[in-house]
Order: sequence, then C-alpha cells, then structure tokens
Amino acid sequence: MLQSAPTLILALCIAGLLSAELWRSYWAARQDGERTVFNLVHVLSEQTARTVQSIDLNIQDIVKELSDNPSLPDNDADFRAELHNRLSTLPYVRAIFVIGPDGFITHDTDYPTTPHVSLADRQYFKAHVDDRSPALHIGPPLMSRSVNRWFISLTRRIEGKDGRFAGVVVAAMEPRYFKEFYQKLWVGDGTIALLLADGILLTRSPTDEGVVAKSFADAEPFKSLLSRGNRGVLWSESPIDGVRRVVGYQRLESAPLVMLATLNEHDVMEPWRSHAMIELSGAGILLVLLVILQWLAWRYRRREELAQQRLERTQRLESIGRFAGGVAHDLGNLLRVIRSSVLLLRPTVSDRPEALGVLDELDGSLDSGRELVNQLLSYARDRQFQAGATDLARLITDVLPILKQAAGPRISIVKTFADVRAICVIDDAQFRATMVNLVLNARDAMPSGGAIFIDLRLVGERKADNRPAWAEVAIRDEGTGMSEHVRKQAFDPFFTTKGPGSGNGLGLNQVADFIERCAGQAELVSEEGKGTTVKLRFPVSEADDASDTGR
Repeated sequence: MLQSAPTLILALCIAGLLSAELWRSYWAARQDGERTVFNLVHVLSEQTARTVQSIDLNIQDIVKELSDNPSLPDNDADFRAELHNRLSTLPYVRAIFVIGPDGFITHDTDYPTTPHVSLADRQYFKAHVDDRSPALHIGPPLMSRSVNRWFISLTRRIEGKDGRFAGVVVAAMEPRYFKEFYQKLWVGDGTIALLLADGILLTRSPTDEGVVAKSFADAEPFKSLLSRGNRGVLWSESPIDGVRRVVGYQRLESAPLVMLATLNEHDVMEPWRSHAMIELSGAGILLVLLVILQWLAWRYRRREELAQQRLERTQRLESIGRFAGGVAHDLGNLLRVIRSSVLLLRPTVSDRPEALGVLDELDGSLDSGRELVNQLLSYARDRQFQAGATDLARLITDVLPILKQAAGPRISIVKTFADVRAICVIDDAQFRATMVNLVLNARDAMPSGGAIFIDLRLVGERKADNRPAWAEVAIRDEGTGMSEHVRKQAFDPFFTTKGPGSGNGLGLNQVADFIERCAGQAELVSEEGKGTTVKLRFPVSEADDASDTGR
C-alpha cells in the first residue's frame, strides 16, 4: 500500500492540474467569446451610425431647400432629379419622398408610379404633426403600399416661415440592405439584429419575417439590456429560437437604435471542448502509463520476493539436505554392519527354524531401513532421481503392507480400486516414501482411529489421441481436517501444526518436491471436521503398454 502511495499522489496531482487547466481554459473561452461579440457589435454600431447619419444629412438638406422654397410646385422635375441624384448615393434607401401637410405626397423618386393616397394615417406622419421638434424620427418597420416590401422610415419635420407644420421628408430605408450586409459576416449559429430603443425589431439575420416589427421590450435579453447601460455583454437564451447565446449590445448615441450581435454558446465553446478533449486524452494516457508502470513495479517486486523466498527455501533445504545426507550415510553404514552380522549368524542357527525366522524378519526390517536411507539420500540430493515406467496399481499393492504397518493397529488401510492399469514414469522408492509420508500424516489426524482410503483412477484426456492424461492417486482420511489458512500453507517447508517435537514440517514439502520432479500435480482438499484428501496426479506414459520394470 505504501509503495503505491507515490503513484496515487502523482495521479491526484495530474487530476488536479487537469481540472485547474480545464477551469482556466473554460473561462478563457467564454471571455474570448465575449470580446469577439463585443467588438463585432461595436463595428456594426459604427457602420449603422454612419448609414443613418448619411441619410439624415440628405434629409436635412431637402428640408432646408423646401423651407427656403415654399412655392415649389408639386412633382417639380428639377427637384425630382435632385432627389434621384441623392438617392443614387444612398444604396440602402429605396425611395425618398415628401408629404405635404394634408398627408398626400408632393415629391417622390417613384413618381408617377406611386398611388395617390393619403399617408396621414402613417405613424411617422402623425409623429411630426404632434411633435414640433425638428429632430430625426425613426419609425418601426412598415409594409409599403406601393411595392409591398418592408421599409424603415427616417423622417424630419418641414416648417414654414411662420413656424407652421408644412409636411414631412421621408427616406424609406430597406431592411434588406442590412440583411445582405449582415449575411456577409460569419457568426456561425449566431444572430445580428437592429432594434429601436423601445424594443421593436427592425431587422434580423438570419431572416425571420414573423418577428419583424415585433416588440421585445418585455422579453429577455432585451429587457435586461435596457437596464444595463448603453453597451455590454451577457449570456442569455434567445426569445425567438430559445438557443443560448452570448449577447453583445450597444445603444447608438446619434440615433434611437440598439445594435445587437450574438454568438451561439456551442460555437463559442467548441475550441474549449476540443482543447478539453486533447487534455483529457493526454491525461488519460498518462494515467494508464502510470497504472502500467505501477503494475510492472509490483510485478518486479513480486518476482524479487518470490526469488528471495526460493533462495531462502533452497538454502534451508540444502542445509537440511546436507544434514540428512550425513545421517543417511551413517545410518547406511550401521545397516551394513547389522546386515553383515545377520549373514554371519545365519550359518550358526541353520538348525534352529525359530532363530532363522527372527533373522528373516530382521532382514525384512533392514530392507525397510534401506528404503528410508534411500529416501533421506534422495531428499539430500545425494541419490539421483531414478525414474522408470511403472504400473501404479502394482506399486500401491506392493507398498500396502508397509502402509498398514506405518498406520498402526487402530487405523485400517482400504484400497478402493481394482483392475486399473496406470503406467507412469516415476521413481518407485520415492513413491513408496511419499505414500508412507501421507499415511503417517493421516494417522496423526485420526488420534481415535479410523480408516484411510487409497484410490487410483485415470482422469483427463490427451488431445492428441483422446487417451487418459493423468493417473490420480487419492489418499483420503477421516481425520480432523484443516482450516483454509492451514491448507494454503501445508506444502510450505518447515510448516507444521503438530507442535514442538512432533514434526519438522518437511513431510508434505517432500511430497510436493517429488510430484514436481515427476511433472505431476498435487492437490489438497480439506475441511475442518470432515477429513482430508491428498490427490497426486502423474502423467500417464504415452507408451503405457511399456513393460513394467518391476523395480
């Protein structure tokens, strides 16, 4: 846990730095969007102000000329030509006309196609009748009665020399001009709009005829804009299409108009999303590399620990082996002396059958002792592993008397198999020692007596010829069993639960070592109170019909 702490701290640092960078870049993207829309609306406001100022200057000139010439006849050709000249310099104005005090047109650039109707009902005419101010008046969009198109009226009052109302000069500015100009500016899914100061929409791009001349004075964001001052930026949803946008606005100083420009929040934040995706991908790759490095470090440490454990185990086993080898040699020498004595005694008691029987039993015990010596030498590596093809069924049958003797009078040995032919390449002596070892362990697990069951069967199949792959020898007892903790350590060297003086913890480890040298498998199945089963699996010889060596 402590070894992974630096990696965890580094991962948290990466996550913290990533979060800080994403937070910083997020607000930077929003600020960039606000600056962009603020600059855009400022440029558009300047362009709109110059357009209105250019129209107004021409209207003022016409008002002065008419005030100076009150007797100018209606539809005077020279005056109409002058109006056309002025109109040619104003591409955003469709027509210029003059309305007399009675509401009828007296001069018109569209003459003679304009219908002769009274315009006294038009709002821009009424505004000047009621208001004596000569200031420029910009009216809401109206549908032209002559050409059936929207226009925005820019008008000024004409006064006679006596100060009485003498008519109105009108410049019909077309919203289409602004739409065409706005469409040349890329704003993505944003909008550009021009409104009167009272919230009436004059024109909008993209075009939406359904909202032209509609008042947005009580709708957001225009309602908030009116209370924020002459210019600014805010984030709001459009009352027209419901899309959330960053809104830049500016109230013109020279005219009662408000310029509005918006950028879609999705378009504004798109660079940040791309940046965030790159940052997240990079951080993800880095974290994956950290995890891989941590795993490799853990794996390396684990290998080192296992190597150290194997080294320690080897060193301990070598020490035990040298000790066992010394004891085995000394014991072997002693057995040879005893056997020599037995050989010397035989001729002297040839006429005494009872004494010869005793010597025969002693000779058999010497054979068992010799097997034990061989077992010790094998553990000490002083005796080479002598493997040969052997029938396990015959070998188990041969070793049964020794097993019964090792089990003692209170334990019965039960062979539960018959007619099984299992030819395996093993060392007969070590197999016998292994069986004795397991029976002794089973006996110790049944202090009150019981039975030990020995079974042999063929399991698994070889892919090559579908013949049995393993010969499994199972030794099962009815003893006290093992806990899971003990079971997992049972094959470890020097591990024992028998207490001081009752075991050295090498028995099962020797079994595991023998099975490993036979290229086999060992499995221990146990449960407290339900006995223990040790399963030894040996590879079945491919030439299972090989002659039994009979060793």
